Amino acid sequence: MAPQPISYLLPEGLDLKSLKEQLAETNTLHEDAAVEASQTFYDSFDWRVWQAGGELVSEQNQINRLCWIDRKTSEYQACLDIQQAPDFHENLPQGELRDQLAKVLEMRVLLPQVEISQKLRTLRILDDEEKTVVRIVLQENRFASLDGKKSGELDGRVLLNPLKGYDKDFNRLRSQLDQLKLIATEQSLYEYALIGIGTKPGDYSSKLNYRLDPDARSDATAKKIMLSLLDTLETNIPGTKANLDSEFLHDLRVATRRTRSAMSQIKGVFEPSELETFKQGLGWIGQVTGPTRDLDVYLLQYDDYRASLPEAIQGDLDPFHSFLVEHHKQAQQTLVKKLNSPHFRKIIKTWRAWLNQPVPKKPTAPNALRPIASLADQRIRKLYNKVLKDGRSIKAKSPAERLHDLRKDCKKLRYLMEFFQSLYPKPEIRQLIKELKTILDNLGEFQDLQVQAESLEAIGKQMMEEGAPASALMAMGILVGQLLEMQVQAREDFAGLFASFSSDENQQAFKRLFGG
Repeated sequence: MAPQPISYLLPEGLDLKSLKEQLAETNTLHEDAAVEASQTFYDSFDWRVWQAGGELVSEQNQINRLCWIDRKTSEYQACLDIQQAPDFHENLPQGELRDQLAKVLEMRVLLPQVEISQKLRTLRILDDEEKTVVRIVLQENRFASLDGKKSGELDGRVLLNPLKGYDKDFNRLRSQLDQLKLIATEQSLYEYALIGIGTKPGDYSSKLNYRLDPDARSDATAKKIMLSLLDTLETNIPGTKANLDSEFLHDLRVATRRTRSAMSQIKGVFEPSELETFKQGLGWIGQVTGPTRDLDVYLLQYDDYRASLPEAIQGDLDPFHSFLVEHHKQAQQTLVKKLNSPHFRKIIKTWRAWLNQPVPKKPTAPNALRPIASLADQRIRKLYNKVLKDGRSIKAKSPAERLHDLRKDCKKLRYLMEFFQSLYPKPEIRQLIKELKTILDNLGEFQDLQVQAESLEAIGKQMMEEGAPASALMAMGILVGQLLEMQVQAREDFAGLFASFSSDENQQAFKRLFGG
């Protein structure tokens, strides 16, 4: 196997100048002219590139290029030349890198994370015939946050680069650097720069990430869960107001919805009167964020809508896209005003203040002092049995409302299982959540298709009033028909999927975890 580049940190007491002098004592060196370079590293807000094992860097040198680096091997796997800062993957030139980012990012925008400026001195190790056999790059590095408020020097680095056919020379230099106590490191310059600005990769995820004590009071645990959800909600406010990408608003709404579910489903841990004002406030947040999110969904699905039509009439749908863009702009402006309002700030402030209050020593709520593991078992078991009973009672001609109600209960069950998943063995709870999500995806598709078909009809009428061409309305009519056909198929799929979900094997798995 050919040698791979090795990155070194300098030991204490040795600087780059001294290293160069020591190498010159035993090697014939040629130093190339120093080169200054800068790098900007990018990722999505939820670190999707990092989670996929990569680093995405924009290198500004003679040529600006964007590259995916494998974090394990430091290998540049895919690069492309760029003219401007990257944002959404679909705005990049066609190629391997764009395809790789499309799978990872989906609808998320790339955001700059940290900048690194470098001064690079390349030492070429020459043989007796003055041929270059090894390259050693001496790096002086500085980091800076994007706002410039945090900056500083990073430790000097040495990069040992092999050349094909000169493995012995590479190994000799590697031994020499080892003798000089240089420290081989697999931690990238990007990681050190993030530490410098006080950022931890993967520090945000919309997933619930905490450990619960099974013996802890239920009221204190409920507050811990809802504080985590409030953190997620607040973290997504700036990105929602700036409309950076649609997932900021989505995660804000999911945190809001989960919180309301926690209030109602972690039962008997607080007096209902304590929560009523907060329930109303969070309900208001759900209402004011709804219109923008609805339009987000249509814009995200627009390309699929267009592609589903016969090619000859795909262009007829373009006025629909223009309508969505214009109305989204209006809805976003209204949303920003709501999120900047004193009313919104008061909801968040008073909710956090209440969550931070210590739980009472002698609570009056019946389940407040109950160990959370016991309450979690009971609540999940009861809701699961309700889902089983109601799902089995749905027949081919049952009204659509029965499926909508079942979806609501399945969502409540999923939220409860996610809230308390740290109390249970990870493989087992995750597998059951996965099984539940299969049913939820089917029920969600069934309901969403119905809502979309009805909404498209209403939007078509509004577009007609605003002067849209008849061809656009005809294309939308065809699209409505397709959506309703897909809804029929989703309904037909339900019986088989629910039979799998309610199998004896799954029921036994639920009993093992939650009792009953």
